[in-house]
Amino acid sequence: MSFLQEQSESETVRLSKSLNEGEIKYVQDRMVRVEKCLKDHGIQCESNNVPHIAVLGSGGGQRAMIGLLGCIDQLYEANLLDSILYLCGVSGSTWCMTPMYEDAAWSSKVPSVKDDLVERLTETDFSVSESIKWLSQAVEDENYSLTDFWAATVVYDVVKKIDTTCLSDLKDRDATNPYPIYTVNDQVIKHEGDKTDSWFELSPHEVGYSHIGAFVDTSSSRSKFEDGVLKQETAEKDMLYLQGLCGSALADWKETRKHILQKINHIFQFGNEQKAKASAEKKEKEKEEKERKGDPLDDMATEMVESLLQLIDCEDYKEVDKVLQKIHSVQDKIMLEAEVPEEVLSNEHTHLEDAGLVMNSPYVAALRPDRKVKLILSFDFSAGDPFMTVTQAAEHCKQTGIPFPPVDISEEDKMQPKDFYVFKSENTPTVIHIPLFNMVNCEDAEVPEKVLSKERTHLEDAGLVMNSPYVAALRPDRKVKLILSFDFSAGDPFMTVTQAAEHCKQTGIPFPPVDISEEDKMQPKDFYVFKSENTPTVIHIPLFNMVNCEGDVAKWRETYPTFRNAYDRETMDELIRVSGLNVANNKNRILQEISDACKKMIQPAKRRHVCLI
Repeated sequence: MSFLQEQSESETVRLSKSLNEGEIKYVQDRMVRVEKCLKDHGIQCESNNVPHIAVLGSGGGQRAMIGLLGCIDQLYEANLLDSILYLCGVSGSTWCMTPMYEDAAWSSKVPSVKDDLVERLTETDFSVSESIKWLSQAVEDENYSLTDFWAATVVYDVVKKIDTTCLSDLKDRDATNPYPIYTVNDQVIKHEGDKTDSWFELSPHEVGYSHIGAFVDTSSSRSKFEDGVLKQETAEKDMLYLQGLCGSALADWKETRKHILQKINHIFQFGNEQKAKASAEKKEKEKEEKERKGDPLDDMATEMVESLLQLIDCEDYKEVDKVLQKIHSVQDKIMLEAEVPEEVLSNEHTHLEDAGLVMNSPYVAALRPDRKVKLILSFDFSAGDPFMTVTQAAEHCKQTGIPFPPVDISEEDKMQPKDFYVFKSENTPTVIHIPLFNMVNCEDAEVPEKVLSKERTHLEDAGLVMNSPYVAALRPDRKVKLILSFDFSAGDPFMTVTQAAEHCKQTGIPFPPVDISEEDKMQPKDFYVFKSENTPTVIHIPLFNMVNCEGDVAKWRETYPTFRNAYDRETMDELIRVSGLNVANNKNRILQEISDACKKMIQPAKRRHVCLI
């Protein structure tokens, strides 16, 4: 529910736990395909009892990326992919989602998409020049962080492509594919101990806090908002950055340092070789050296990489911040060397400032007598007192002799403002005053002060809290009735579903009981179903299990750790095969659970007693 109908959603923060109009329209269109798919499998259902089905891909680095690819491939082969409404990912699974969604119709041609992706991953080399080119642009951003470097080095080395498209580019596509949802966490809120409120989702239409219910348009995801209103538009980050953000796992600092060190050394060595070669050819020509600006391996890039090298000595985030400040100073130095036109330097300027420091609404301009304004429609987006602007305007007019109606606000209204006030009297303009947040439009949105008052949002890999995107899938208005959860995690193969059950218990979200035997924890099967009345059905499938691993789960876990060098073709094909078996071996069981979910949605008609008197 938009709290400001007169402004577009892209210009405001939307406070509501309901879905946005774009997603609602996509779901309506997608459900036509879902219904047809189920009927093709002989599952009897009508449009009003077709279950919303979500596929969840957990984190797990390259293992999760390739594992999800194998599962998607077999869902396609089983003619089940069109039954899926949502595709939700955390961490490594998002590395698989992004290249698939490069194709507007990927779900209708998965084999070719899979082959193209495997070829890219195994045949494409890491390009140092492309990495530095991307970083040279990223470092100019005032919000440059270690995540940018992680994306341009470690993640790029895995996904083998710098995808400069944006997530919001997907919002105008038709419903051929499942609706994609990426999930991360708010680092600050998580560190304050509130893991529930920290969940943050990103979809083609909106990004925001899944549990809290505060969202902005995806294209404005990096823009500045003040009091719920867009103040400064900033370009959306591209898909390579998004993959770096979703799969950063920066809390695992030892592993992160190791991987960053490898990439920095690679870049630094390559950069020095190129610099020495250029110096031998042009060492006496200082002018020509300057003309090389813009080349990914020029002095600017080299100096930047030298600064980045210091990251290997960082032991905590405070030290990282110091290094990043140094990187910004390098950029400032470059800017100082630029030639500034004389006409700019010699201009005399009028020094103006934000009028909100005096009165946070433009009444003075509107009330100039010759403008003869008779009705003022005032939207107040201020923080704090929701009536300060209209009260200040009344005082200003009293002092200057400008006609203005009396303004009398009760203490109750100050604490619990309504959505519409009218101030009027004889021989004065009528003033309609509308506070942004009020008791009408915020009835279903309780946004913590820690979210409203933050200057910046610091996001990180959601796998550090719960390594599967249950929170996004279980938003009540998504009405998901069946979850197909593919777990590619290391360690406990049931941790994600257990954590999801605990999260739902704490937040009051319906979720079936989860009871795992000690035997299953040691020797997991390839298919688990958790369900009960009035809850979604959860199908949980551990990647490595006693069926597809032929009894030797430990061997497969050892072969595919979370952190390892890039897979070769043979290793990748084998993981695709093994993960795909989890779908192929259980096709009929999946169809049975879908059929049961349809039956659960059919409510028997209630008898009604009618008495005529």
